[in-house]
Amino acid sequence: MKKWITLSPKDTDSIRSSSQVEPRWALVTIWRQRSNVLKIAFLFAVIGVVVALLSPVEFTSEVQVMPELQARSAMNLKRFGALAELAGINLEGVGNTEAVRPDLYPDVLKSTPFILHMLNQPVKTVSGQRYPTLAAFLTQEPSWLDWFQEKKTLMVPRAVNDRQTLHLTRDQELLVKDTKERILSDLDKQSGVIIIKIKMPDAEVAAQVSQIAIDYLTRYVISYRTEKTREDLGFLSERFREAKKRYDRAMVNLSAYKDQHRYMVTQLGTIEERRLQAEFELAQGLYSNITQQYEQTRIKIQEETPILKILEPAQVPTKRSEPRRTIMVILYTFVGGIIGIMIVLIRHVDWRQ
Repeated sequence: MKKWITLSPKDTDSIRSSSQVEPRWALVTIWRQRSNVLKIAFLFAVIGVVVALLSPVEFTSEVQVMPELQARSAMNLKRFGALAELAGINLEGVGNTEAVRPDLYPDVLKSTPFILHMLNQPVKTVSGQRYPTLAAFLTQEPSWLDWFQEKKTLMVPRAVNDRQTLHLTRDQELLVKDTKERILSDLDKQSGVIIIKIKMPDAEVAAQVSQIAIDYLTRYVISYRTEKTREDLGFLSERFREAKKRYDRAMVNLSAYKDQHRYMVTQLGTIEERRLQAEFELAQGLYSNITQQYEQTRIKIQEETPILKILEPAQVPTKRSEPRRTIMVILYTFVGGIIGIMIVLIRHVDWRQ
């Protein structure tokens, strides 16, 4: 047996939606109120024009660098093989160092020591005005904000090594953070090319900072790859001088003793001559061994020195990269139109139904 449930008019109204907007009705309403929609869109377009004109101008300089993707092996030193054999130098084991991963190079340009180094470099603008440091340029560059706030020169500390504690003020931290955002670097994994983009308020400054970044990266990578070998070379250089002095002294002592006792043959004299001869042979072997190691280390430094080939040098940009004023005005106009349509629909919906 079926049971029928009867709803009262009050209950029927309660299950209906409070408001319904049909597409056809919405289009007709927007068309009838198009003048209001256009007024709101025009108002936002004017706001977009003002914002685009007051936005600071930025220029971007791009540099492309092709790094060494892998370490060169000792096979590349075959041209030194004959010379090394004549000098008694063993080249085995040379070139077995691992290459620094090129995908870590962009991180070097994001490090605080590099930012501090860059902020302390002198720059010159397109108009010929010189600034003692990049920090002075970024903090003193005139803009429309000067009407509301007074700018002052901000000094930043010099770059420190990894064993020193860095102390920065709040303003210095903000300047370092803003400068980091102006540097865009990435590695194209397919081609292996490092792309560095520097964004600055002046075109000439952008190109100069790009060149500073390339020079710093080159010195950093070379120092990283050859630091340990150069320390070994310095140590061997001191031992080389000591071994040479010892060898020369032993040779002079032995020669002088033979000259003095040329016609004297005694047991005591023979023992002294053997002692001097043994000391000379020991000094000669030590000197020869250290000389080989010293020459091997010098060759190893050349082997470990990386190559950074600049594909696209730093150029002074002729067009600004920011702001894109046309896109900004179009975007503001579009947003204004959307807001105008929403206002028109909200005002003409009968919320009592």
